[in-house]
Amino acid sequence: MIRYAESFITVAEELNFGAAAARLKITQPALSYQIKKLEETLGVELFKRSSRGVALTEAGAVLAAEFSTSLERMRRAAQIARDTAQGATGKLVIGYCELPDSGNMISSLRRYRAAYPNVELELINIMTVEQPEALARGLIDVAFIHPPIHLPGFDLYPVGEEPIVAALHSQHPLLLQNSIELADLRHEVLIACAESIGPFLYYSVLNACEQARFTPRIRQEQHRWHSMLDQAAAQLGVALVPQSLAPAAHRHLCFRPVAGLEVTIKTAVAVAQGPVRKVVADFVGMATALGPE
Repeated sequence: MIRYAESFITVAEELNFGAAAARLKITQPALSYQIKKLEETLGVELFKRSSRGVALTEAGAVLAAEFSTSLERMRRAAQIARDTAQGATGKLVIGYCELPDSGNMISSLRRYRAAYPNVELELINIMTVEQPEALARGLIDVAFIHPPIHLPGFDLYPVGEEPIVAALHSQHPLLLQNSIELADLRHEVLIACAESIGPFLYYSVLNACEQARFTPRIRQEQHRWHSMLDQAAAQLGVALVPQSLAPAAHRHLCFRPVAGLEVTIKTAVAVAQGPVRKVVADFVGMATALGPE
């Protein structure tokens, strides 16, 4: 229809089939055929043809006015449809819990935005335990999560992993040691990720402490990493956090590896199993293929 509309508008402007065909870079018989098919489709005569030339009929004049205003919209709609099919436009909703950049979420978003500037990105901050339902209901297209997590009907793609380290106030006595052993935390108040938010991480810490033959004094369970850092900076305990939080941390904090705490935090992207929209597939491909910037 767009091709016929363009042909019709060109003839209406030129009022000469030969000149219009030259502008369109097609043969005159091909142009005449297109106009005839358009007239048959609409059931009206658009041009009066005579030995003196070509003139618009009353119906043709009305159609020319309508097509002139709508043709650009039609072209844009067609381009949007092509872009959508190619993954170059559309909307992508990404769910995430407060994450360190171990999963390269920030760099993935930045690179995706540069590659697909016409795709609308919406980020929804949602707890890990709530993400499976949000994915199942189609409220989000992609989820950045911390495995292991039970997600039947969804595929998980690993995108990052990093160690858990201790965040201590800069005046903490343990910093006087050359190294910190897990057993050194025996008498410390530990600030840990809440069990309801990160059960695997929570129990991994408990198990590591059990292997070191002590029961940790977890007095503070937090739902946000930065809240854990704030409490450590206030000398309320030692926070166990992902290593990547160190560069943006409070100036009164120091970060140290803990010998014997062989615990890492993993990050993955989750999507529905089976065929997915191209914008989703492209984002997952970029997130899994690209390393840190």
